[in-house]
Amino acid sequence: MACTWLTVEEAADFLKVDKSTLYRYIKQGLLKTSRPGGHMIRICLEVLNTFGEESNASTH
Repeated sequence: MACTWLTVEEAADFLKVDKSTLYRYIKQGLLKTSRPGGHMIRICLEVLNTFGEESNASTH
């Protein structure tokens, strides 16, 4: 399955959180990321969908 990769800014917009919150999720190991070429962080859209669903379930 191919993954649609998002930047940190795009992923933060998708989850409706601030970029600093997204970086905290990454640092805590809550989100798996990729660093193609060792540079910019990329996050798989499918991972964000799953993360968003789990987050919503835990708040309700």
